[in-house]
Amino acid sequence: MSVAVTGCASEKPEKSAPAPAPTPIAGLNSAAMQVPRIEFCASVPEQAVTDALDGKPDSKVAYGNGDKENVDGSGDDVLHEIGCSWRTHEGATARAWVFARPVDTGFARRVVASTRSTAGCRVVSGPAYGRLTVTQVCRRAGGEQRVRHAGLFGQTWLSCEVSSPSGETAGIRGRADAWCVQVANALNTAR
Repeated sequence: MSVAVTGCASEKPEKSAPAPAPTPIAGLNSAAMQVPRIEFCASVPEQAVTDALDGKPDSKVAYGNGDKENVDGSGDDVLHEIGCSWRTHEGATARAWVFARPVDTGFARRVVASTRSTAGCRVVSGPAYGRLTVTQVCRRAGGEQRVRHAGLFGQTWLSCEVSSPSGETAGIRGRADAWCVQVANALNTAR
C-alpha cells in the first residue's frame, strides 16, 4: 500500500533582517581600535557623508602630508595631516583628518589645551573619542555652527567635524557624533 501525501504550502517571503542600529559615540570602543595614519577618504561610506551634511555633497577635497593649502589666508601652508572635506553649496561641511606623524600623550595634551583658546569656540563635555579627547563647539561669523571631536587612538590623532551655516546646534551635534563614529570605524584596522 502506498500513501500519497499532498499539501499546500504558502511560501512566505523572507524578511530581511533589520539594519543594525548605528553605534552611538558613547558606545565606541576607542581603546580597542587601531587607527593608522593613511589616506582614508575613499573608505568613508557615502551615506555617512550624506547624513553628516544633511544632504548630498557638492564637492570633495582630499589632501595629504606635504600638500600646500591656504589655511589662514596668509599664503600656502604645508600640511602635516591626511584628510578630506565634503561640502554642500549651502555651506554645510563634513571633515576628517589625522596628523601625519605619530603622536604621544604629551603632544596630545598640548593639542587638547590649545583648543580652549580658539576664538568663538568652547570645549564641552563629551563622550570619549580616543584616549585623550576633546569636544569643541564653535559659533562662527554669520551664525555658522561647528562641532568637532578629536582624540588619540594609539599613536594617531584623529579629528572630525561637521559645520552648518544654520544655527541649530542640537542637530549638528547629533550629526557630528554619528559622523565621527563612521570615520573612526572606516579607519579601524582592528576588526
